[in-house]
Amino acid sequence: MKKTFYIIDDHEMLRTGTSSYITSNSDWECAGLSATQGEALADFARLSQSGEFPSLIISDLNFYGANTGIDFISEIRSLYPEAKIIVYTMFFAMGIVQRAVQNGANGYISKNASSAELLLCMEKVLSGESFIENDLRNNFIKYNKMTDALTKREKEMMNLILERNTNEEIAKILGIKKSAVENYVSRIYEKIDVKDRTELIERFG
Repeated sequence: MKKTFYIIDDHEMLRTGTSSYITSNSDWECAGLSATQGEALADFARLSQSGEFPSLIISDLNFYGANTGIDFISEIRSLYPEAKIIVYTMFFAMGIVQRAVQNGANGYISKNASSAELLLCMEKVLSGESFIENDLRNNFIKYNKMTDALTKREKEMMNLILERNTNEEIAKILGIKKSAVENYVSRIYEKIDVKDRTELIERFG
């Protein structure tokens, strides 16, 4: 069975260099490269219609003019439920890792990882396993256990904080009063043992 991958990264040297390394050091074949989410979605529609949808999608989280990589992962998962998705990025804060996984990423690996670990991640995800980079895995497990203490609403609130929304913006997004947001935020700080928004974002965002 042919193994194919598709890379989305807005840095040309990174996407072409990564593609070249993978094809030169494994039996994977490149199904395509794109710099933008729009280009990728157009290619996915075409490849899906032709029966050549990639075995694996490798996507960055940060794009020029946008900071919506996690939303993009969620959109791919919604459009193509069977897609296998690896996040390959410079971001390794645990809050971002958790949100990427919650929104549909099967694997998460930072660009600080070795090329060999990227290939390992690809094979694991292709076989149906989830994969978190070795250097991130223990902290990811600890972070998940810590956030288990939060209610569903508090987790939603924490994600909005990590996305750099103000209390006023969170209140508008959730359709609740600012005073209610402030109460939730205080409980979150207490449960995860941080003193303020700055520390929360520095540790987990």
